[in-house]
Amino acid sequence: MTDYEKYSLLVGILGSSVTFMAVIVALWGERIRQWWTKPKLKISLADPQGSFTTRGDGKKARYYSLDVINERQSSPAKNVRVLLIEIIKQGPDGNWRPIVFSGPVHVTWKWPNITPAYTTIGPDEMSTFGFVVEDAKRFALQLYWCPNNLDPTFPPNEPIRMRFKAVSDSAESNTLTVQVAWDGMWNEGSKEMQQHLIVIVIQ
Repeated sequence: MTDYEKYSLLVGILGSSVTFMAVIVALWGERIRQWWTKPKLKISLADPQGSFTTRGDGKKARYYSLDVINERQSSPAKNVRVLLIEIIKQGPDGNWRPIVFSGPVHVTWKWPNITPAYTTIGPDEMSTFGFVVEDAKRFALQLYWCPNNLDPTFPPNEPIRMRFKAVSDSAESNTLTVQVAWDGMWNEGSKEMQQHLIVIVIQ
């Protein structure tokens, strides 16, 4: 092969490559751009000990929350909400069975009075999914609304597993499964209470 033929072949290959890349950009460029620039949501369990507080009604309570993080802060996630997508309850035989309800349901943000239900997340936010009140003897879900076929409270000694996901206009987070088991005992101390109400992530 002469030098001229080699040169012609190289020019032809480069021309074909440029044409191919132009076609790829034309067909998939916007989708690729959206993939690289869309938010990246992640949810995780916040402090498993919960947060102790005295409520406005004077009752002592402990609240349990999720961290909601946008790992791509340069692309704010719009209209973010945390959804409870499934509840599984442990029966007397030890087997786990799903609770049927009209869902998914919208979990509240930590500060629902000042945080929009559909909020924009740049760096991070917190969502409170449940709480216990001293002497109430029930673990209660914290939701913006509750379907008629779901009892949002659970008595002691009946462990439950809840699956959560954060969604926005353009992204979804990982699915997180949290297990709550409580023996009904109350204690103001965080470490002492954690021996009675155990909140863990199930892989």
